[in-house]
Amino acid sequence: MQFLVPPFAMSSGDLIGLVAVFLIFGGGSALVKLLENRNRTRIELAQLRSQQQGGEGLQREVHALRDELAMVREQLRDLKDTTTQYDISFDTALQRMDRRMGIIEQDNQQRLGH
Repeated sequence: MQFLVPPFAMSSGDLIGLVAVFLIFGGGSALVKLLENRNRTRIELAQLRSQQQGGEGLQREVHALRDELAMVREQLRDLKDTTTQYDISFDTALQRMDRRMGIIEQDNQQRLGH
């Protein structure tokens, strides 16, 4: 009897593959939008605080948020590159398996005399 393994007990390789498949099939764009909305909201809140407090401290906060947004964008670019590499690797592996299956099928047909 086999028990299901909870997700937190997955190996890091399985988890990376699962995340890559999620991102390849559209999860990446949803994640990008979610993070952009979150950061946009934080910037708006910082600007509102700035208007209420009217000080230099808030300007520093706005600059820090912009820097963080730039960092998140860079990380998302890196993530997209990684998912593209996984996609290419996955496609290459499928092509190899297809070629191998073709060779096996030819060998079997020749052995059977077809």
